[in-house]
Amino acid sequence: MSEAFLKALKWYVLSLFVIIGAASFIISNNTGSIRPIMVGVLGFGFAYIMSYFWTEFRDKVLFFSIVTFFGLSFFAPNSPDLIYVLFGSRVGYSMNEYYLWAMTIGALGVPIMSIVFYIYDR
Repeated sequence: MSEAFLKALKWYVLSLFVIIGAASFIISNNTGSIRPIMVGVLGFGFAYIMSYFWTEFRDKVLFFSIVTFFGLSFFAPNSPDLIYVLFGSRVGYSMNEYYLWAMTIGALGVPIMSIVFYIYDR
């Protein structure tokens, strides 16, 4: 199980680079500045390089990885409500939306992908 957890952390780092790239392009579009584009290119570039050399990242694991990432990405804007209901804390409402996106992927995606790696990557 520890190997599955380490692979899930590796998946989170890959997802974090995708979030950095996407957030940079969104910020560039909203502000009209070209400065964040280089950070976006580097973020997507690192994610591509990490996924290219990761040989275990095939078939069902890749499918569940994509489904988990997009599912949690669509859930991330609603996560402050869930944090408030479960813990009574309004911290999610004052956070930057990109930090909240990364935090949601990390808090929920790592356990989900640990289970996926444990079941399908043997």
